[in-house]
Amino acid sequence: MELKDVVLQTLSEIENSVDEKGFKDIRLGVNTGETEFLQSFKERIFVLFEGLKQGDLWLESAEDTQNQIQAKLDLILGFLQFQLALLDARLEVLDKRNFEGE
Repeated sequence: MELKDVVLQTLSEIENSVDEKGFKDIRLGVNTGETEFLQSFKERIFVLFEGLKQGDLWLESAEDTQNQIQAKLDLILGFLQFQLALLDARLEVLDKRNFEGE
């Protein structure tokens, strides 16, 4: 199994766990929920960076290297899109709480 596949599998597992847990965390109280939300966010970023730092993703031939660059870019874009959706959901929850608290 290539490293790219391992990273994609890990991100898929994280995404599935967020479906089960992450959106629940978004609805928790600001203090506890925010801490857990940010810790989870930090862990996902760490997984992305570790996957991108792997030297064996860079191959000798120009075509393989180009494919790997495209795969890394696709991975980064997918990750950022997912994280933006989570952040938007969290901000929406916080805005509703602030609006209701006023």
